Amino acid sequence: MQNSKTLYFLFGAAFLCGVGLGVARADITRWSSGDCKALASGDASYCSTSECKGIVKRDASYCNSGDCKGWARMDPSYCDSSDCKGIARKDKSYCQTNFCKGIASGDASYCDDGVCKAIVRHDRSYCP
Repeated sequence: MQNSKTLYFLFGAAFLCGVGLGVARADITRWSSGDCKALASGDASYCSTSECKGIVKRDASYCNSGDCKGWARMDPSYCDSSDCKGIARKDKSYCQTNFCKGIASGDASYCDDGVCKAIVRHDRSYCP
């Protein structure tokens, strides 16, 4: 049970760090390697953004957006996006992206890229 909570929590960090850096959700390959490693391993020392730290540490005080707060607290009431709600509820039916579906379900077969696979499999070797 704890591993699945960690998985969902880490997805939020990956997604939010990409959005926080101004990267479109679909282009997650541009997220920092450090943020990916932090999300995959649960080690905030790899984070390059405060949003990543907030989600990995589960401390919404680092967050600048509703999605970050939603993922840090695993509370969909803070979420701004459908993908955040899908992750926080662990329900892929809310998801608009394959990335979200992979994380929400814990199934790497939905993943289109290494960042998603790294988070789902808790294996930072998939990170760019």
